Amino acid sequence: MSDFNFNTDEECLNVSVRSDGTDDSGSYKFVCKLEHFGHQSYGQSFGIYFSQEIEVVEVPGDIEAAAEGNHLHIRRNNQMNDHGLVEVWIKLSAAESPEVTGITDIACQPEENGKEVLSIGAVQRTIFARRSTRSYKPDMLPKETIERILKAGTYAPTGMNHQSPIILAVTKKELRDKLSAMNAKILGKEDDPFYGAPVVLVVLADKDMPTYLYDGSLVMGNMMLAAEELGVASCWVHRAKEEFESKEGKEILRLCGIEGNYEGIGHLILGYADGEAEPAAPRKNNYTYFIE
Repeated sequence: MSDFNFNTDEECLNVSVRSDGTDDSGSYKFVCKLEHFGHQSYGQSFGIYFSQEIEVVEVPGDIEAAAEGNHLHIRRNNQMNDHGLVEVWIKLSAAESPEVTGITDIACQPEENGKEVLSIGAVQRTIFARRSTRSYKPDMLPKETIERILKAGTYAPTGMNHQSPIILAVTKKELRDKLSAMNAKILGKEDDPFYGAPVVLVVLADKDMPTYLYDGSLVMGNMMLAAEELGVASCWVHRAKEEFESKEGKEILRLCGIEGNYEGIGHLILGYADGEAEPAAPRKNNYTYFIE
């Protein structure tokens, strides 16, 4: 497989992971390349998501590694100077050859006044790394991954905790393609508005709640960040409102047993990106104002 790269901001690490085949015992070997810059670091950590469940077989002496399901957390307890470069190997066991699907929670621990501190937390790293993706591989996501993204959506704040939104998780290709056709018709185009993504999460919200639009938008935001953390690409696609105001849309809800005064907020398309993410666009100069 090709390298899987994750580039962070200028104050921490670049991390890439590549497969190095198997050893004589049949363990799968991966090499993690860490490129450090910005300051001296007294420890580095990151997480790797794989396509299936894995177990740790062997790691070097300065590495701590813990596997949970398809997630591996690694901490390297060693110093790296500014512009340092190291490679760390790990050996894993799995039912089949595992593929890397995401790299998350990258952090380096500098020393400040004799205490280790995190330069930037995992949540902010995910925020800074997220991009809207418009080209997807056809591979279906594991159901466990989709469920984790959905759960993050259910923990979004809502007005008075009324939890006005609902989420449709569409993985059935027939319905996914029907929604795509409905969306394209509203848009006035024939191309797939879902860019080939195999999973569509539709967020709707109860219009009887005065905060329904904001509630649903926060659900969408939570799920986009959860997807990024799990190495899953995403994009918000509009026109859910028009879709589910149509006769076809209302029939879809009826067949799902959903009753209520719901309005479509948006579609969150999910999948594995087909290509590298673009760098973030520069932030405009007048984005924020301090009133002191």
